[in-house]
Amino acid sequence: MKAAQLRYWALPALLTAIVVSFRAGDAGLWRDEIASWSAATRPVGEIIAMGRNIDGVLVPYYLFLHAWIGVFGDSVLAMRVPSIIAMTATAAVVALLARRWWGESAGLLAGLLFAVVPAVSRYGQEIRGYAPAALFVMLATLLLTIALDRSRWWTWSLYAGCVTLAGLSHLLSLLVLTGHAVLVLVVDRRRAPWWALAAALGLGTVLLAVRSGLGQQSAQLNWLHPADFKTLTELPGSLFEVPVLGGAVCALALGARRSPAAILWAAVLLPVGLLFGYDHWRAPIFVPRYLLYLVPLLCVLAGAALAALRRPVALAAVLALGLIGLPSQQSIRRAHSPWDYRAAADVLLDHQVAGDGIVYAPRADWSVVDLGLSYYLRSRAPRDLLVVRDERANASLWATECATCLSGTQRIWVVAADNIDPSFRATDTNQLAAATRTALAPYHRSASYRVSGFTVTLFAAPLR
Repeated sequence: MKAAQLRYWALPALLTAIVVSFRAGDAGLWRDEIASWSAATRPVGEIIAMGRNIDGVLVPYYLFLHAWIGVFGDSVLAMRVPSIIAMTATAAVVALLARRWWGESAGLLAGLLFAVVPAVSRYGQEIRGYAPAALFVMLATLLLTIALDRSRWWTWSLYAGCVTLAGLSHLLSLLVLTGHAVLVLVVDRRRAPWWALAAALGLGTVLLAVRSGLGQQSAQLNWLHPADFKTLTELPGSLFEVPVLGGAVCALALGARRSPAAILWAAVLLPVGLLFGYDHWRAPIFVPRYLLYLVPLLCVLAGAALAALRRPVALAAVLALGLIGLPSQQSIRRAHSPWDYRAAADVLLDHQVAGDGIVYAPRADWSVVDLGLSYYLRSRAPRDLLVVRDERANASLWATECATCLSGTQRIWVVAADNIDPSFRATDTNQLAAATRTALAPYHRSASYRVSGFTVTLFAAPLR
């Protein structure tokens, strides 16, 4: 294949690989990534057992990550590489899909635009299934267009496989099947039985694999508030990480011409509408990152609109959009959340002495303080004073504590995370249970340190 025939998808893929992998290991893990690490580093049987209690829909991703860590290790960068690869491949598929309907110029521009979107870097550096889900959604969409042109058993089989892998990466990515149904009905409804069979095979396989997690939503998403109209208006900014950039890409996408544009818009709007409807009438579930797979679809549409411009003007527009997102790109490389587990761990590494004990606060919420510190401290962590049954024994992400088991320890570290909802800053003791505060009352504050998201305090027993 000639270089000229490769460049419309190879250049976007190369640019995406460079952008997403740049300083990909710099930002510390945030709580979702810590949960992924904690789950994936357990034996297979424990991962499956945990899925019966929590994160059942994520068990397939945890099993994949378990195998990956077994080969490549659990460094921050190593665990993020699968998402980097997935985003790189997604850029190529974005270009291929745009080219199929609007030509090579649209493919090149769509792929380049995708490469410079901050959300692509953000979730391309995330130890979670969002990037793989985006890849398999786009592959499924591309394969569906091929199958509708030339129906072959192998194209439908590959389509079913990609639907399966998308759902195993992230269950809610299967909402895109509603857009695929529109595509089939508009392009060639004679293929509807083939599509229905392939989609049902993929959907059925996913539901069978994650069945233990289908009833866990109320427990896992109890921190969510119901979505409202403001949530919808802010969705482009949330999806693209930068409101101005998200609005600009969506505005460009509205300019895409020809019937495929309306079909792709159905694949974008129907999942949004369904997720919002479920959230509004059944239970809160509307989290923008769950719809990340819509970003490459919108980039395809925007690339089609840009292709109507003269090439220098279109490339200048992509460059301008990339520059708009540059501050966010820089921020992503510094931190993925306000909670810096690594910095809190460094305080302990610098100041602890043999015999120290530690208390994590809070212990029963999504801040997963103990898991985050255990990643960075490993065997160097002070003795966990309150734990009586750890998260692995509980087949969960949370340990069971004895609130008053502090006696006999001369120096006690309290690592307290800022509260998430309602949002407030942690003090030395305001995140501790009342019984623990009472047990700690005889101790005096020896030192206190503040890092992003955490207050780390050393308490010392009174001198005798």
